[in-house]
Amino acid sequence: MEAKIMFVFSKKLLAPMSTRVPLEVQEIIDTLAESQGSDRAKWLRDAIDKKIELETGQSSSEHIEKSKNTTSTSVFKNVCRNLKSFWQALKKPDVAGRASSIHQHSGK
Repeated sequence: MEAKIMFVFSKKLLAPMSTRVPLEVQEIIDTLAESQGSDRAKWLRDAIDKKIELETGQSSSEHIEKSKNTTSTSVFKNVCRNLKSFWQALKKPDVAGRASSIHQHSGK
């Protein structure tokens, strides 16, 4: 019995510090994953994908594509509007400069 406790204790010590899942749950997930011919990481990714799909009605890859689509965000529209205003302001002095040079040439 003491050897088993020592084995479980040492296994807990070997678990990564960032692991927030109890060892017993990890073992259950490992068993489930192995029974499906997978490993813990792939099984968890699949479980997360299924949860996202159930909650949102779309797969995680669709969710990522939509979140990367920045052409319809208000930030993108504001940036475009500001760039357009800036571009128009740059054009105005140039137009005024050309107009004055034409008037000077026509006056001669």
